Amino acid sequence: MLAYTHGTWLLLLLLLVAGACARPETAHTPDPATLGEESSPHPHAHAHPHPHPHPQPHHHHRAHPHAPLEEDEQGTAIPAPILTADHVSIGETTTATSLAETQSVSDPGSVADTTSTSTSHSTSTTSTTSPAPLPPATPEQPEYLKHCFYAEEQLCSHTFDGRAEITEGQGSTLAHSEAQNRGGQGNGQCQCREHPARPNSWYCCNISQLTMISSCSNISKWTNLHVRNMTVEDMDLSNPIFRSLQSLAVTDGNITRLVNAFPRLSALKCLNISNNNISEIHSRAVKDVPHLEFFGMSNNNLSLVPHRNQNKNITLDISGNMRMLCTPLNEIIYTESINFLNPKHSYCQYNATHTWFQSTDKVSVEQLENRKRCVTNCPVIPNYGSCNCTLENIMIIQDNQSKPQCHVDCSNLGLVELPQRLPDNTFMLNITNNKITSLGDYFQTNPTYHNINRLLADNNLISSIHEFEGTKFIETFQRIYMRNNSLGKIPEYILNNALMDSGLGRRIYLAGNKLQCDCNTAKTLQNWLKERSSDIPDYMEIRCRNLPQRVIELQEAKLCQSPPDWTDYIYYLIAAEVILLLALITKVTYDYWVFKTAGYLPWPASKMPKLPCDWLCES
Repeated sequence: MLAYTHGTWLLLLLLLVAGACARPETAHTPDPATLGEESSPHPHAHAHPHPHPHPQPHHHHRAHPHAPLEEDEQGTAIPAPILTADHVSIGETTTATSLAETQSVSDPGSVADTTSTSTSHSTSTTSTTSPAPLPPATPEQPEYLKHCFYAEEQLCSHTFDGRAEITEGQGSTLAHSEAQNRGGQGNGQCQCREHPARPNSWYCCNISQLTMISSCSNISKWTNLHVRNMTVEDMDLSNPIFRSLQSLAVTDGNITRLVNAFPRLSALKCLNISNNNISEIHSRAVKDVPHLEFFGMSNNNLSLVPHRNQNKNITLDISGNMRMLCTPLNEIIYTESINFLNPKHSYCQYNATHTWFQSTDKVSVEQLENRKRCVTNCPVIPNYGSCNCTLENIMIIQDNQSKPQCHVDCSNLGLVELPQRLPDNTFMLNITNNKITSLGDYFQTNPTYHNINRLLADNNLISSIHEFEGTKFIETFQRIYMRNNSLGKIPEYILNNALMDSGLGRRIYLAGNKLQCDCNTAKTLQNWLKERSSDIPDYMEIRCRNLPQRVIELQEAKLCQSPPDWTDYIYYLIAAEVILLLALITKVTYDYWVFKTAGYLPWPASKMPKLPCDWLCES
């Protein structure tokens, strides 16, 4: 009996093991087409919300090597999606949809139930997931970029990556689907897609020939186009694909030349060809583009800027073109209205024949613009004439350039006062041979006078330089030419601080002025001029207006004498009083001695009549 019982239990155990071994455990993966449509963050998903009209074959795909496996209620192993906080609902929907498709193959009658279950599961999951934070507000674009369109760089990586992983059975179906997404019409060469957020705006990636763009459909309806990574020898601007565009950006590629020109009366408003190693552009490439507002050609190998429509203000970016020539660029700056982006760090190579450069390095566009402003803002004085302005002494030190020095020459115009306004960065002002009587408050209150370090004011009628007191000019000047004027005094206390540091090489020229000389001039000014002889080189030629002498020849003994006065005899009077006092004391002492020894009164006392008190004393 015991043996029979043990045999029964052994038989049951063998049956359980056999049943467990016979249980199916084949892994099943979702349909790649379905997975791509539901979970792929494809930027074009909004452009094609409806499913593909043709039936998609069911294919098995290898699960992600790092994705853990989960079992559903029926024991089927399914790769668990790797989710982030921002994609929880997408991952849940993908899994539910894959389950629904698996069940639809085996049991068509259960499709509706499975679909409703997956939808409710996705809804519940979405409701419990915290919303993703809003992206930061996009900064407002400058006015010149309001018509420009640029596609995000990651769109190209999302759009064209991963093709090598497509299995052999999927190739024809996915190629056909992508051709429709890109707007192609059966040839499969279109490498462009519509931007997910900007209507009529397209982007193309990895272009090696223009047919990859021209093969796309509805090109005539495109408004904006951004082409990234185009590699061609010549890019033909006359191609019809550019005819209807308002914004064209071709960036981050490798292009040698831009040939031909845009169609006449093109609607193009924004053109950007940056970062392409372009070395040549057709001279009339944008000549017939009347509405062009922004032209970006930075980071190329260009030496010339093509002709533009001169009736329109254009914003131009030429930074990063280290072969750009200054001579034609300077002509453009003088003749056209162009706003340069980043002019301080946009450089050009100058022509060695130009005399306003002092080295062989590069010149910034900012200096060329300053040269133009120096000339165009030159003072024109009514009833007197125009001054002559030139830009001098540009120091060409790349990335550490000194300010250009604008020299303003208003000499020989008969001016009676200083010009009201000067060009920016005026370093030298020449007002010699005029009739100016006063410097006024220009050096104190007029900002266009604050950068002057050389003042040429010879042969005028200027009577005082006290107006320099407390100004920036007196702290920074290098030369003051004030010869042959009408200065009455030289304010040593003002010039003393300015000339204290002799290492700055400052010089003041005052020859020909006739000062009002006095004793103080001989005592103080004369010695001061001798001490400052190196700072005032022509001090020997400063003369006196009230004496036929030069200041340096004055004699203190003569100038410091005063006319006779009673106060000159005060010492004699004091001496006489002292002597009389001593004589009186001596006489009184003698009389007292005589009276004591002989009893005689002094002669004056004996001759004096008796007083009433004397009678009283005798009685």
